[in-house]
Amino acid sequence: MKLVFKDLKHGEIKLIAENLDDIWHLYNIVDEHDLVRAMTFRTDEQSSDDKKRSKKSEKKRMKLGIRVSEVKFHEFSDRLRIHGTIVEGPQDLGSFHTLNITADKMDAVSIVKNRWEPHHLKRIDEAVKESKQPIVTFVSLDEDCATVAVLHQSGVQWIADIDSKRSGKMYENISDPNQYYNEILSVVKTNMNENAGLIIVGPGFTREHFVKYGREKNPEFFKNCHVCATGHCGMNGVQEAIKTGVVKQITKENRVVFETEQIEKVFEEIRKNGLATYGFEEVKNAVKNGAVERILLTDTQVKTKKGEEVLRLAKENNSEFTIINTMHEAGKKIEGIGGVAAILRFKI
Repeated sequence: MKLVFKDLKHGEIKLIAENLDDIWHLYNIVDEHDLVRAMTFRTDEQSSDDKKRSKKSEKKRMKLGIRVSEVKFHEFSDRLRIHGTIVEGPQDLGSFHTLNITADKMDAVSIVKNRWEPHHLKRIDEAVKESKQPIVTFVSLDEDCATVAVLHQSGVQWIADIDSKRSGKMYENISDPNQYYNEILSVVKTNMNENAGLIIVGPGFTREHFVKYGREKNPEFFKNCHVCATGHCGMNGVQEAIKTGVVKQITKENRVVFETEQIEKVFEEIRKNGLATYGFEEVKNAVKNGAVERILLTDTQVKTKKGEEVLRLAKENNSEFTIINTMHEAGKKIEGIGGVAAILRFKI
């Protein structure tokens, strides 16, 4: 994320989304009733005579400001859709319009709020900082199949599954393993740059054989490669590896890894009736008693009145907080217990 302009006195911050993660960050920053200004396309206004002569109206590029009524972002889609009423622009004031924000256009998006909450500003700071962190590519495999996935700040994206094509009873007609490895490499090279990290995971010895083959064929992609033994392959193996902390060997700061660690800590403390609590009333009570070290609040709850109240109490009582993305596996676990939990300094 690139921060272009910041004027909190007048409530305006201007940002440029540089990648898919930034689109996700914008989704969590833009709220209902905000004023958002961005370049967009809209059918050019025509006179009645012009309309008679032209059956198809042309769309014209223009800058519009809309009062937000709805924000939509689908997991790993390439755009953010901000819907609302046009309040600024050369035409159609009062009409509805949807701004489509994508990272490839690199256009600045101006967001104006009546008040910027601490979690909004914290997210922007993190997004700017995270833009310098490398993306991690996973290969999770055994002798039968492989999964390639990419770890973003917003979650883990499945890329492809590759079948080793072993066939026949008791594998009488085993395909050439090098052909299998070559297909995996082809997918990796398409979805990874040479400076990013590569993590190979899975059970058995297939992962070691693949790494040996990859280093011989394309050493440039394996210069920042780490190997991790897991009990499963596929996406389950990727999630298992993330919990081991192997990603930290490549990049110290990844949001999914940090959130997963905090969530696992909460559930471990809950299991042993230790320093954790969950539920809005329980967390609010703990905050008021100064017992909370860190609050975990899901992105689906942060925009609710209950979520806003919890964050206000956290600020007043100097408690740390983390907004949890519900698009990854660990985030769904917090959502399953009500969307809010807290790590405690002491039991109350």
